[in-house]
Amino acid sequence: MTALLLRDSERHGLTRSMLRTADWALLSRGLYGPAGTHLVLSELCEALQLVLPPQAGFGHLTGARVRGWWLPELPDRLPMLATSRHDLHVQRSGVYVRRSPATRFESRYGLTLVSAPDTLLELARDLSLIDLVPIVDSAMRFDKCTADDILHAARPRVPGVRNLRRAVSLADPRSESRWESILRLLHVLSGISVQPQALIMEEGHALAYADLRITGTRRLAEYDGADHRGRSRHRRDLAREKMLSRLGLERFGYTASEIIGSPGMIVRDADSAKGRHHDPRRLVVWSSEAARSTLTGSGRARLHRRLAKYAAASQRAGTS
Repeated sequence: MTALLLRDSERHGLTRSMLRTADWALLSRGLYGPAGTHLVLSELCEALQLVLPPQAGFGHLTGARVRGWWLPELPDRLPMLATSRHDLHVQRSGVYVRRSPATRFESRYGLTLVSAPDTLLELARDLSLIDLVPIVDSAMRFDKCTADDILHAARPRVPGVRNLRRAVSLADPRSESRWESILRLLHVLSGISVQPQALIMEEGHALAYADLRITGTRRLAEYDGADHRGRSRHRRDLAREKMLSRLGLERFGYTASEIIGSPGMIVRDADSAKGRHHDPRRLVVWSSEAARSTLTGSGRARLHRRLAKYAAASQRAGTS
């Protein structure tokens, strides 16, 4: 048994006093789960769904995590976040419930979730542009959201709408990872045109795809993650690099630490590939957006403060 409502305890042969022993843990007011049981996110959502008001579902970061979207660095303890279409502002302990009469819902994984486009609009209220774009990429990739679907949810005068519209203009469903999306953003926000998931051809045969190709050049810019460090993957990478070199292509691989700590070097490399003088002012837009994102300590602190407000509200609901 994952969770049990207090009002249903007698039907399961349990008294109220039994639920208040060390064998049971309080998940929300009137909702109990077996003590010592670690609930995965989907199980916790299934349990808390029992105390949500009618026409309510999980959204924001909770819905995004359930969907498996590409999220930024987050605190270890996250508030559970839901949205209700109910006219009254109703809170539940253990979950922050936001009211939004226009929000749409859908059933996924046995749960009621805020629709993918509306979830993106909720996230746009609290996330920076650089954190939001990879999420939009993943929503387009995994949930088959189109730009029109998302923009339809971007209602005028709603908080976050401008951020979401800008994120959609920069999004690309061809991206295959969060850091690939961020590497693409670094180039685009620095005024460098790139072709995502560029197809490498030889004599009419498709040989490989490259994360990014600097438009008008033979330069390929790719993200090198931790999965490239294994022995078998390293051998495949070496063989691939030789193949690219034989075709006259240059592959420059970048790590997350280089994207965060040395963005100027990456832009300089791209300028060199295009045969033009490097102008550090190209980085002004990127630097401004990066400072607000979770790529920086100040950006992480900013997001943590915003999430802490949701957590505090859900805790107060348990004491009211």
